[in-house]
Amino acid sequence: MLQNYIRVAWRNLTRNRIWAFTNVTGLSIGLAAVMLIMLYVSDEISFDRFQANGPHLYRLVHDSRDETGKEGGGGTTGGPMATAFLQSIPEISAACRIKGTDMQLVRKGSEILPEYATYADTSFFSMFSFPLVSGNPHLALNRENDVVLSEDYARKYFNSTDVVGRTLEINDHGKFETFTVSAVAANTPLNSSIRFNMLLPMKRIMHPQWTQGWMTFFLNTFFLLKPGADPAAVAKKMNGIFAEHIPGQFQEYAKKHPNVYFRYNIQPFEKMHLDNRYNATMGLNKWSNARYSYILGGIAFFILLIACINFVNLTLARSLRRGKEIGIRKVAGGTRRQLIAQFLGESLFLNGLSFLIALTLVRLCLPLFSQLAAKELSVSYLFTGSTLTLFIILLLINSFLSGFYPALVLSGFNPVKTLYGKFRLTGKNRLGKGLIVLQFTIAIFLIVATLVMQQQFRFMLGKDPGFRVAGILNLSLPDGDETKIHAFQAELAKYPAIRQSAVQSIGFNNYNSADMEIDRRDIPGVSFYKMDAQSLSLLQIPLVAGRGFSGTPADSANCLINESMALASGLKDPIGRRVKWDNQEFTVIGIVRDFHMESMHGKIGPCMINQNPHWTYGNMTVLIDNTRKAEAVEAVRAGFKSIYPLSYFDSGFLQDILAEGYDGDKRWMTIVTIAAALAIALSCLGLFGLATLSIEQRLKEIGIRRVLGADILSITRLLSKDFVRLVLLAFVIAAPMAWYFGNKWLEDFAYRIHVSIFLLLIVGAATTLVSFLTVGLRAAAAAKANPSGSLRSE
Repeated sequence: MLQNYIRVAWRNLTRNRIWAFTNVTGLSIGLAAVMLIMLYVSDEISFDRFQANGPHLYRLVHDSRDETGKEGGGGTTGGPMATAFLQSIPEISAACRIKGTDMQLVRKGSEILPEYATYADTSFFSMFSFPLVSGNPHLALNRENDVVLSEDYARKYFNSTDVVGRTLEINDHGKFETFTVSAVAANTPLNSSIRFNMLLPMKRIMHPQWTQGWMTFFLNTFFLLKPGADPAAVAKKMNGIFAEHIPGQFQEYAKKHPNVYFRYNIQPFEKMHLDNRYNATMGLNKWSNARYSYILGGIAFFILLIACINFVNLTLARSLRRGKEIGIRKVAGGTRRQLIAQFLGESLFLNGLSFLIALTLVRLCLPLFSQLAAKELSVSYLFTGSTLTLFIILLLINSFLSGFYPALVLSGFNPVKTLYGKFRLTGKNRLGKGLIVLQFTIAIFLIVATLVMQQQFRFMLGKDPGFRVAGILNLSLPDGDETKIHAFQAELAKYPAIRQSAVQSIGFNNYNSADMEIDRRDIPGVSFYKMDAQSLSLLQIPLVAGRGFSGTPADSANCLINESMALASGLKDPIGRRVKWDNQEFTVIGIVRDFHMESMHGKIGPCMINQNPHWTYGNMTVLIDNTRKAEAVEAVRAGFKSIYPLSYFDSGFLQDILAEGYDGDKRWMTIVTIAAALAIALSCLGLFGLATLSIEQRLKEIGIRRVLGADILSITRLLSKDFVRLVLLAFVIAAPMAWYFGNKWLEDFAYRIHVSIFLLLIVGAATTLVSFLTVGLRAAAAAKANPSGSLRSE
């Protein structure tokens, strides 16, 4: 029996190639999209699950609220918490600090290579499940000049993993030192929040001021709790200890503002990856957001739903040509149950074929999808036991959902009517039409979402950041030695392709912030930068009041503030007033126009610029001649190497650096765009199927109209109008939903566009035109057919 079902299914495929191609292609594309998204979601869920101590590992984080009521949080901490909490809280069995993202230079023969190093405490390998290929995990980071390499780096530098005891020259903080390889670790899994290739002892960077700084934030701290420990009770004890070490100025500030708080908490390690409330920095992998998985899951569901709808409509569209087959089977004694089993079997066969094609598509698209999703998804993920199980379940569910309704309808055909050729589907096919409306509602919603994201993205990139962007080369400085900086600038001045240079404390898309006081008025969350006297003119940041820096030592006690800080101060004229912060005071000498040093997701806040001699310059901006760009970049590189011969030249154009702040938005815009394109393409397939079903039932009517003199255009218009109405109904449903959710998404941006009615109307008109063409082409083909074929039996 099963063999007969397969033979019949294959015969139907080979005899109806266009129908088979359309059905299998639509289903394959839908399944491939779902599989890719399933890989993404399963990878997200699997993060850090390989850690043996996972259920008992926690990360130290902090929550805060300023005087305006704005709540925030962070994942970085200072140096003393690990030791203090481990010694004082019995529920904690181990602690480990991790700091990374430090660029170091490694000498390989005559070649000097830049590498990122991660620093960790000696407890690293006992707390975390990162197996060693060679070396002792308890001694790997004991000595100050120990280094642990990953397998990849061991092969990179020594062409072997058996390298314990061999030495490596690393330029750690300004000079080359000899490090001994104490262990080689297996390459960290792709789904690990902690990633490293070169591990150095934490004791190398634990300076006294860092080990005692309770309000410093530069590393990550992790704790291993004893089984049965209450995380909430542990966090409470932590805050009790922290209260004993809070700096005096913070205590005074908290007394004046009782709604303000700063407290520590612990975050479960296994939930860390999908919890974006706390920043992911200092050597940890980029955090994700659980809502992205929900969004992609929703997209996968909708695409699969559209593909199943297509299968149903296209199967029904072909059913009229199988009427005699079904009639003969019934006359020959076939039961309805057998017919349902036959059609479900055919559905399973078609889904299985689509499934195999989908696997091939996934294999081909996986590298591109990995790049798009900013992940390192491997082809091997497709063939794990859990993934294959998921795919098989998906295949069975999809076969049933897409095949059950057609099986139910086809098995109910009246054998007498089908054998006489007088059968037609009864009713108005409300289900089929309702499915088409649902398809186009989803498609229109996704199209509007795509256009809104594209417009917002273009708006952010095109908005004036408040300073000059074109022709600015930005580079990191290895150290804050101002003698070297002045020598570097003097070297740059020799090149005609370089017009000007200036230095700042930090680069763009970064900022430091603190609570400050101006004229006894507290201003929370003030971002602050150190800039030299040339920065304002090079970046063309205009003054709106007062004067800029003169470049004299006297300006070290002065500062500039932006318009937002002047407004927050409540002062009519802040010039000459004192800004107090961290036992320091600066006199306001000028007010600059508001500008963006980071992305435009957030609103410009209060900002203070100074020339504090205790702070160092870590960033340089160079204005170049855009007509001689290559020459200018090479000149900057040569000047840099002449002053910093053992340092890494880390540079980029300011325009590109600012655009990097929107990489996540661009990535999601691309994903939604592809989803919208798939949705509209699959929806048109579904519309084509329903149009075919309707036209198959009206062939005799079309023939009679042709005999009576109706032209092709009038028949096409007659056959198309009902389907165009369905698309218009979908637009009426989708438009208000798209408008609401589009504006809801835009609320996350301080500077934003608005979803216009005009945009919705354009989408509606375009979708209606596409649907008309889809149906019109099929209707025109039916109208052109010789009417004698359809009227021959009358």
